[in-house]
Amino acid sequence: MSSARFQRSNCFGFLSAVALALLFAGPSGAGDVIGDVTEPDVLSPETISSDVSAFYLGLSGGYGWGRNDRFGLAVPGDRLRIGDLEPSGGYGGIRAGWRGSVPTIGGRDYVYGFELLYDFGALEDSTSTQIGGTTVDASSEISDILSIRFRNGITNRSRSMLYFFSLGYVQGDVKTSTSLTSVDSVSDFEESDNRNGFSASLGAEHRFNENWSVTGEIEYYQFDSKNVDFGSGFSTKSTPSFSGLRVGLNYTF
Repeated sequence: MSSARFQRSNCFGFLSAVALALLFAGPSGAGDVIGDVTEPDVLSPETISSDVSAFYLGLSGGYGWGRNDRFGLAVPGDRLRIGDLEPSGGYGGIRAGWRGSVPTIGGRDYVYGFELLYDFGALEDSTSTQIGGTTVDASSEISDILSIRFRNGITNRSRSMLYFFSLGYVQGDVKTSTSLTSVDSVSDFEESDNRNGFSASLGAEHRFNENWSVTGEIEYYQFDSKNVDFGSGFSTKSTPSFSGLRVGLNYTF
């Protein structure tokens, strides 16, 4: 009996020692068993506000090719079909904008903003036809385009690329002219006006660092259709439009 009591007392003593060891080991021992615990990322207000707004300036240039604008000349008592005009050419300009960003799921940002863009250069085309003994020439030119765009898009996970779509209001100078040349006379007609319209584009922007980025986009411009009155009973309907490819460089403040 004394031997059994001795064994039980040794067992209770061993268990008590183990319990005391675990108790004094505390959190460090538990940490060794469970391993390091990392807290989940929390989206703080500072994270949003630190990137909520940015201003930028940029230079851009591109080439545009016109879509068919059928030129028909109304003359006293008749209407003449002259040909199709497809104004094309290079253009370049300056732009300034503001944009903000909102973090979204998946580590991407939704980016939105407004851009003011002025393009110089001209897109032009001409056509000619022979009617009886008279040569009829016609031409169209688009120049000095001012655009106000709303631009929005989504970034990749690293935020180095932005894929965007823009839609805007535009104003541009449109010059429409025609001339009639016969053996004994030349009649020239020309009308210039400032035309409203809209633009749309789809593109991407690659950011090199916090300040510099390069852009590329394909765009479309459509100007209002207008009946151009040359006077003396001569008139035509003008509906200029063009598509283009643009590249640019931006500096963000």
